[in-house]
Amino acid sequence: MRRLLLLILVLLVCLPAVEARRKKPKAGKVEDGVFKDAAYGFSIKISEGWKYKIRSKEDHFRFVLTQSKWEAPPYYQDAKDYTKVPRVVVWADTTTLGIFPFIDSLVSESYRSDQKKEIFREFEIFNSDPSWEPLRQKGRKTKVIGGERGIHWAGQVAYTKNVSLSSSSDSGKRIKGSYGSTIAGVKKDNKIVLIYMICEWGYYDQIDALVMDMVATLEWTDTESKE
Repeated sequence: MRRLLLLILVLLVCLPAVEARRKKPKAGKVEDGVFKDAAYGFSIKISEGWKYKIRSKEDHFRFVLTQSKWEAPPYYQDAKDYTKVPRVVVWADTTTLGIFPFIDSLVSESYRSDQKKEIFREFEIFNSDPSWEPLRQKGRKTKVIGGERGIHWAGQVAYTKNVSLSSSSDSGKRIKGSYGSTIAGVKKDNKIVLIYMICEWGYYDQIDALVMDMVATLEWTDTESKE
């Protein structure tokens, strides 16, 4: 009887650890440089020069890209780690809003929703950092994406940073710069996909062009709406 009880106790201790180690299903997979989503029926070709990380299938943030080789603005040459490395986040979900009203809801200061709260966790251009000035919209235009009427939104936020030039001293300097951000969005049936990018403003035009090249490869791989 004691052995049985001991065995049960061991199983109770070990099972949570086994569950924790079990791999969770991914949001999709990359084949021949193309990300194919497992739940929302779309694919995007990942350009060379970007590292990717695929999230969990249950996560609305489907995958994240970071640029492999990036440049630091002149004012960060002595402290390159302060540079905002170009980063892309792809988010997908369902919604009853059209793509333009959906983007307007993100920009709106009065609109509130759980979906918006979730998006802001990783779309940091919308976060209200004390060192940032108010967000400025720099562009908002229609863009055909995956054969559907989509949007290409651009924003800029200026910031001030105190940059430490040496870990061994208190010397530093005050930096004024700004971040640029793109959101490319499209909706098909009730499914919505947002491709978000952020980088240092001095490199915004070239990074935006690279991202929009990837956005242009988006295709819908099925027509069924996600339940």
